[in-house]
Amino acid sequence: MKILKFMIVITILMTVFASCKSEKKEKLTKELTENIIIVIARDFTFTVDSVIPSGWSTFRMKNTGIMEHFFFLTKLPDTITFDDYVNEVSAAFGKTWNAYKDGEVDKAGAYGILGANLPAWYANPKLMGGIGMISGGETGITTMKLPPGNYVMECYVKASNGQFHSELGMINPIRVSNVATQMTPPETNVEVILTNESIEVKGNIVAGENVIAVHFNEHPEVGLGNDIHLIKVDENTNMDDVTFWMDWLNIGGLTSPGPAVFLGGANEMPVGYTAYLNCNLEPGDYAFVAETPIGRFEKFTVK
Repeated sequence: MKILKFMIVITILMTVFASCKSEKKEKLTKELTENIIIVIARDFTFTVDSVIPSGWSTFRMKNTGIMEHFFFLTKLPDTITFDDYVNEVSAAFGKTWNAYKDGEVDKAGAYGILGANLPAWYANPKLMGGIGMISGGETGITTMKLPPGNYVMECYVKASNGQFHSELGMINPIRVSNVATQMTPPETNVEVILTNESIEVKGNIVAGENVIAVHFNEHPEVGLGNDIHLIKVDENTNMDDVTFWMDWLNIGGLTSPGPAVFLGGANEMPVGYTAYLNCNLEPGDYAFVAETPIGRFEKFTVK
C-alpha cells in the first residue's frame, strides 16, 4: 500500500514537472518570436533599453508626459558617434530654427542655413523609422525591422519656449546588436502606401484592433522621407491648423500643445521598407497626416 501511494506521488510530481517544463519552453519560444521593446516618454526623457536586438521588434511607447512626443531613429555611419550627431546635426537644426524664429531669415533662407551647417556625413545616415506623434496619456505601437548598428533615438517636438525636446534631453544612443529576433511581421487587415504624392489606404479600418502595414514606396528628392501620424478628428479639429502645426519651420509648428489628439504612426524609413502600425480604435472620425511632405492628410471614418 505504501509503495502504491509512493508511486502515485511520484507520478503526480513527474506530471507537474513535465507541465512546468512545457510551459517554460513555450514561454521561451514566445519570447524569441515576439520581441516587445517598451519605451516610456516623459517631459523630457526616454526610458528604453540602450541595447536591443536586430530584426523585427514591436515598439510600444507610452507617453506619460503632458506634451506630444514621438521617436525617430537614425542609423549612424560606422565612423560617427552619438556625440558627433548631437554636436553637429542637432546643433545645425537648432541654429536654423533660432535664425528663423528671430526673423533673421525667411523659410528659404532657413533651409539654406540648415544645408550649410549640416555635416557632409549626414547624407549617409539612414532614417529607420519610429513611432509617430502621441498625445499625453496615449500609447503607440509600431513594429519595425532594424539592422545592427548604432542609432540615435530622438523627439524634436518643441516646448513652449521653442526648444526642441531633443535639446531638453529626449535624445538617446541605441545599439542594435547582431543578435536577431526570430519574430516575423504581423498579419494585417489594412495597407497604407506612401508615395511623394499620396497616402493611399487599402482595406477597411474597423472598430477595435487594426494592424496596418505602412509601405514606404518613395522618398522625396530633398528633406526627410514620407511618414504618417494618426489623429482623432472631432468637431473641434481644424485640418488647416493640423497641417500648419506639422511644419517645424512654422512659428508654433510642432510646439506643444498640438491641435488634435495624436495616436501614433510610422516615421520615415528607406524605400522598400514596411512598418506595422497597431491601433485599437473606437467608432468615429480619424485622419492620417504627414509631417513630410507637408500639408498632406487622408481622413477616414471607423464605424
